[in-house]
Amino acid sequence: MIHRDELSRVSPHDLARAVLSYEIMRHAWLAVLLVACGNHQGGSGSGSGLDDLASMKVSPDDQTLVVQNGVAATSAYTVTGVFNDGHTEDITDQAVLSLADSTLGGFTGADLTTGTDRGGTTQVIATAGPAQGSTPVNVMFKTSWNDPASTGLPADPSSLFTGTADNTRAPDLVYPNDGALVPPNLGRLEFHFHAGAGNTIFALSFENSVTDITVYLQCTLPLNGGCIYEPDAQLWSWLSNTNRAADPVMWSLKGTDATGATYGTSTAMKLGFTFEDVSGGIYYWTTTTQAIMRYDFASTTQTQAVKYAGTELEGTCIGCHALSRDGTKLVAEVNGQNDGRTALVDVATKNVMNQFGTTPKTMFETWNPTGTQYAAVYGDNGATNYNLMVINGNDATMVSTIDVGGTATNPTDHPDWSLDGSRIAYVRVGIACTMQRMWNGSIYQVDAAGGTPELLVGAPDNLHNEYYPAYAPDGRLMVYDEATCTSGTTKGTECEADTSPTATLKAIDSTAASPTPVVLANANLPGLADGANTALTNSFPKWNPFVFDKTAAGGHIAWITFSSKRMYGLRSPGSGTLLWMAAIDLDAPAGTDPSSIAFALPFQDVTTSNHIAQWTTQIVQIQ
Repeated sequence: MIHRDELSRVSPHDLARAVLSYEIMRHAWLAVLLVACGNHQGGSGSGSGLDDLASMKVSPDDQTLVVQNGVAATSAYTVTGVFNDGHTEDITDQAVLSLADSTLGGFTGADLTTGTDRGGTTQVIATAGPAQGSTPVNVMFKTSWNDPASTGLPADPSSLFTGTADNTRAPDLVYPNDGALVPPNLGRLEFHFHAGAGNTIFALSFENSVTDITVYLQCTLPLNGGCIYEPDAQLWSWLSNTNRAADPVMWSLKGTDATGATYGTSTAMKLGFTFEDVSGGIYYWTTTTQAIMRYDFASTTQTQAVKYAGTELEGTCIGCHALSRDGTKLVAEVNGQNDGRTALVDVATKNVMNQFGTTPKTMFETWNPTGTQYAAVYGDNGATNYNLMVINGNDATMVSTIDVGGTATNPTDHPDWSLDGSRIAYVRVGIACTMQRMWNGSIYQVDAAGGTPELLVGAPDNLHNEYYPAYAPDGRLMVYDEATCTSGTTKGTECEADTSPTATLKAIDSTAASPTPVVLANANLPGLADGANTALTNSFPKWNPFVFDKTAAGGHIAWITFSSKRMYGLRSPGSGTLLWMAAIDLDAPAGTDPSSIAFALPFQDVTTSNHIAQWTTQIVQIQ
């Protein structure tokens, strides 16, 4: 399958669809050969060939099969042919049967045997002569599982949940938020809860039309008056692969003690899984080590982000950074705001490619699609060029200036180059301080070859700040931040472009004549532990560079990451921010919120502050 960005990636579901197309053609030819050879087995009378076959019915129709505790389900199917003259007959022996999703099982003749490692919904397809028929089949995955980390469970923990229901013992679910949507290869999603009165043993249930999983566990990781449970790899595989693009699973928790006399049950919340895995690599900055960390979503073994580079790259602190789309080059500002010196780095070798300190000063950068150039801005100490500067991607020397009317009073900030290379979005600062701290911005875009800038989002007054624009990989949608000066002061810390508590994610159609902003309400949503607090510093949104299929039948989604001070369930970010991620429906109707409920990236160090999550199509290995 080739995505819109023309990068090829083959997922298990893509392969299954390709195999299905081949199998249907092969089975059709087999059916023709059987007819030609006079192999007409079975049937109820006429003994005629299949040339006059008009349609067929596959039975049983729309059944549910249950894979229980690792035991496959089986079912015999019958194919009934309807002929042009109106008569019907059993043509099972002349039909070839298959599953549209071959990962759910397979046929031996007319007998279906499911797999044992996942559930799902698919079609049984029958091919014979010139006709084809189908019927849905639902494969439910049902199992009970003891959490491997809960070593003190009794031999049969299920027996403890047959007593009397007691609402006073009900646990409370804390994280993830109701309706969260995650990729199947996330792997390490945590479930946070308050145990409920006297409860020491728990039954965590996941249920929908294809899932009936119960996990028995104890409070193996207590934190801040509650408990954290993380599924092991086996359970995660069952849960995530069964529910790719399925209806959300409802998860709930029962709690009891070692006597099992009474138990309490929480309310239920929804959790969804996308159809496709996320691919690409992510680089972000962390405060504890003042270094750039990275994580490879395509890896099947990595569970934690690892340090890529820090003070060894020409300075005491390396912070604001930008990666070429293919992940081979990195440019980073060194030693904080008001410095502006940059290190242009060959990612594979970590060699600095520019003559440090002699090339143009920049603060924020964005690469063109090919990695040959990047656009940059600088308006701090010693600045002389307040417009968009186009920089050579091999040695960091100046190539040209795109004049967008930047001045010392109203410098240019926060550039973002569209993935098709045609446009550059940027902020025109209204009230300047530094590139990192500014107010009253408005968002523009300009042709990458230069020309007249186009206003996309204007600050409605001097108490609003519009900043951090970022183009979606389809080139249409743009996300950005809006901060509001709630104190009434035009230069309040609550509305600056650095770590503004009032920062809120919004989106527009960057190709529309008069784009109407939409608040990303789902992505902005506080955690349950935040209560009524909505000042969460939802800041610096950046896009994964791929467009993904929403379902097997089509549709398109993409992913954004951003930093936020919201509670990570029972975990507090302290005075810093953590990285969050949310799916964006690129086909959402105009004027509606295209975002999903966000989740915290589980591979980050939650004891520090993490920012500026930049994406690449791949993680380049260090030589």
